[in-house]
Amino acid sequence: MTVHKSLKSFAALAVITAFSSHADTPPYSYSQYQSVLDDSYLQAPTSTKLIKQGDFAGQYNQYFHVPDNGNTWMTFTVEGDHKRSELRQVYEWYTDDGDVNKMIGEVYIQSPLEGEVDQITFMQIHDVTNNGNAINLPLLRLVWYRERDGIENGLWAVIKQDADENSDQYDKIFISQHDDTQAVKIEVRVENNMMTVKKDGVAVDGISKYDVSYWSHLESYFKAGVYNQDSGRGTVQFKTLKYYTQ
Repeated sequence: MTVHKSLKSFAALAVITAFSSHADTPPYSYSQYQSVLDDSYLQAPTSTKLIKQGDFAGQYNQYFHVPDNGNTWMTFTVEGDHKRSELRQVYEWYTDDGDVNKMIGEVYIQSPLEGEVDQITFMQIHDVTNNGNAINLPLLRLVWYRERDGIENGLWAVIKQDADENSDQYDKIFISQHDDTQAVKIEVRVENNMMTVKKDGVAVDGISKYDVSYWSHLESYFKAGVYNQDSGRGTVQFKTLKYYTQ
């Protein structure tokens, strides 16, 4: 196996602190984050490359840090509509390339306060945008919704059902309600045009060997962090996070 190179129940004070200041500890100082950072660059607060691959040692900022209070998890935070703080995987792959490509993380979404952001993307599979056939859209978004289909504080998978940049065909599959007291382990796996999403080691109903052969001509990569789909503040933490190619 090759590895390519956080509660409503955080106390309110901790949430406010996380938004108002950043820590003095770079995530790269923690060994559990080094492999994923070695194969990433940071995009924040737009698609701008804020920290380049290979430059993470000693680096932290208001968007990306380890907190100086509470837990010591890699934290992504940003404010504004369609603003982001995300790791973008550098290694690129195809859904039918014969490898097993995985992203595994223990993730915690700080449930935003009322009046803040209503939808946060925290993990993605995206197509490579500088290719001639690129559609510049994600195949998969894993999303926290404040409310969707009558379910509050839920985690969902949003899957594009084709490779047409002009279509609006998506499969939206409920994963679980978000646990405001602990991180949840999420695995995204793609092998031979089959995509599986697992929560705490169990495949999500409707996303076990999901056929994505329509995406096989699009080169892809993983993303992880916080992407606000509307206005407000969003914070996502990863206790652990890794990419794998097998």
